[in-house]
Amino acid sequence: MAASGEYMSLLDDEADLDISQTISTPDDIGDSIASIKYNLTAKIRADKRKSLKPLLRIAAAIAAVLLIFAGIKGYQYYRYVQDTKTFITVQASVGKTLRVVLPDSSSVTVSSGSVLRYPKAFPTDERRVYLQTGEAFFEVTKNPKKPFSVESGELQTTALGTSFTVKYNPVHHWSKVNLYTGKVAITPTDKSSSRSSVYLSPGKAYEYAAGGGTLSSFTLKPFNPLTTGLAFERTSFKEAIYKMSSWYKINIEFDKVATRNFTVNGDFNGKKAEEVLSSLAFIYQLKLTKKDSLTYEFITQSRY
Repeated sequence: MAASGEYMSLLDDEADLDISQTISTPDDIGDSIASIKYNLTAKIRADKRKSLKPLLRIAAAIAAVLLIFAGIKGYQYYRYVQDTKTFITVQASVGKTLRVVLPDSSSVTVSSGSVLRYPKAFPTDERRVYLQTGEAFFEVTKNPKKPFSVESGELQTTALGTSFTVKYNPVHHWSKVNLYTGKVAITPTDKSSSRSSVYLSPGKAYEYAAGGGTLSSFTLKPFNPLTTGLAFERTSFKEAIYKMSSWYKINIEFDKVATRNFTVNGDFNGKKAEEVLSSLAFIYQLKLTKKDSLTYEFITQSRY
């Protein structure tokens, strides 16, 4: 470091070159060298009577600074490559929501029991995260050069700058996307799939299960939808059960056909899983059984 200090002293005392221009930080070291050559050539032409020795000493000093700079940039690039290969997994505790700020400053609200996985640094061409289970609300920083994608099972939801929720239940291979602002494109994660892309506008939702998808509408509200926690308003029985499954980190089995016309209303925040499930069983005249410590089953009247 003493040597680099000596070089900087030479730059100050012996030349009037524009150092800030000469040792700027371009993306390519070759640009820096070209900048040095340009400045030296200009200096020589301006005063041919002066000896070249001071200029050579300046060139040596700048070259030393550039070597240090190149080393730093090389290390930074190495760390960047490693960070794109390093993934962070976050999981919200039962009954809690977790807010995560991604490397591009986009934010994600992760619902209770949900699991999100993302790289420590995004590569140069895309921003991709993975919702492994549960529900998350995404508020995406706009960057047209780097599309933002969420993979959830068999679906990939891609946006530039927008806000939306993604819900995913890996046990039942069910996923749903609700769009609040902007636009998104929903495509299969399987590149060989023949399914067409689906485009959503605000207030629209896309639900995917059992190899097929359906479009629907919902009422837009001017706040983060996950702040309501475990509260439902005319929510389908199936969707409510899937949310409860991830919220409490349990598995809930039920007859999708027999319950297809059921809707759930009410605020269940602060209640235990068995208390909530028992209430639903009473309301819809279902029998609730506990198969093991993590698995519950609703049985319809026709079966008992």
